[in-house]
Amino acid sequence: MKKRFFTLALVVISTLCFAQNGYKKVSKYDEYNKDWALVKTISGTYGFINRKGETVVQPIYDKIEKFTENSGKYALVKNVAGSYGFIDRNGKEVIPAIYWNKHDANEQLITLKE
Repeated sequence: MKKRFFTLALVVISTLCFAQNGYKKVSKYDEYNKDWALVKTISGTYGFINRKGETVVQPIYDKIEKFTENSGKYALVKNVAGSYGFIDRNGKEVIPAIYWNKHDANEQLITLKE
């Protein structure tokens, strides 16, 4: 009985100590957006979390640039298939990542502003 208890306790402690949150890297908060941190998953995709550790932007992108487009309202994203789109400061994909080059995605952003 003691052996089973000890084994169970060891397994629980090991799990808690070595459990991973699934992120290979967490960048500084506020670098991209207020109270957000860029995260990189073990598989190499990027997204954002807030200070509570909640996912704000799902880590499904191959690349996320800083919010620079249109007075800093939008960030260019590239999905794992290699196509581009834009997200806003709320984490919503305002231009779907379906454009095969940055120029086409930028053209769609221009039409969104009009």
